Amino acid sequence: MSNPTEVTPEAVHELLRSELVDLGVPEEIISAETTIDALEIDSLDIADLMVTVKRQYGVDIRRAELAGVTIGGLVDRVLAGATSS
Repeated sequence: MSNPTEVTPEAVHELLRSELVDLGVPEEIISAETTIDALEIDSLDIADLMVTVKRQYGVDIRRAELAGVTIGGLVDRVLAGATSS
């Protein structure tokens, strides 16, 4: 993690994809249209994912803000938060 984290849609999506695969989510179901709820990961895993997002991009997103949000929507939210900081 010595490299600065790039803030592009592709970089954010790749970070999320990598973290979700590490949490046991099958890679084939991870797409921009997939909702966070459809991933069937527990609240602790979601909390870990949001800690990673905060650590990498400085964007704090609460679990309650993720209801019905797609991975693409989460990418957009991270990009908006990272560029407004």
